Amino acid sequence: MIKGFPTRKDSIILAAIEIISESGIQGLSTKKIAEKQGISESILYKHFNKLDDVLVAVIEYFSQFDSMIANTVIEKDISCKDKILEYIKSFVELYEAYPALACIILNYDVLMHYDHTHQMIIDIINNRLGFINKVIKMGQEKGEISNYYTSQELTDIVKGIIFTVTLRWKMAGYTFQLKDRILLTIKKVLENS
Repeated sequence: MIKGFPTRKDSIILAAIEIISESGIQGLSTKKIAEKQGISESILYKHFNKLDDVLVAVIEYFSQFDSMIANTVIEKDISCKDKILEYIKSFVELYEAYPALACIILNYDVLMHYDHTHQMIIDIINNRLGFINKVIKMGQEKGEISNYYTSQELTDIVKGIIFTVTLRWKMAGYTFQLKDRILLTIKKVLENS
């Protein structure tokens, strides 16, 4: 995900993501990060004051492309259904390229219980789901998407598909094509709603 050679700080963030993916957030500690990096904890503390700061950096890393993806997709001259699929595809391709990163969406609930990441997670969820909801509403207004479900109901269905299939992908050891499974299912829902 990081172009070129990662800095020490980037490497620490990536190590933290790997640990969260392997052991959950409860398994994350400065000691484990330092061990995974082959450095002392004192070197880690030169880049981050405390473990909470590492978690904040992980969340920032996780959401760093959100605005760019939304802006790129909204500008495309494609149907609203295709905008939704393109938006989701952008995130899913990131997860397929770096499977450990998907652990963040699987830990949203836990991350909302930490004071330092609570609002960040709420903002990420609201922004991502807000984009999907906005495009669904546009599609419904244009007659491209059925009004059978409200835009909120359809957004919740899409969110559920992404979460459930991503969880199944992780439980299966990343052995199937996440992008294909998610996009095919969401496409069917959008076409038949």
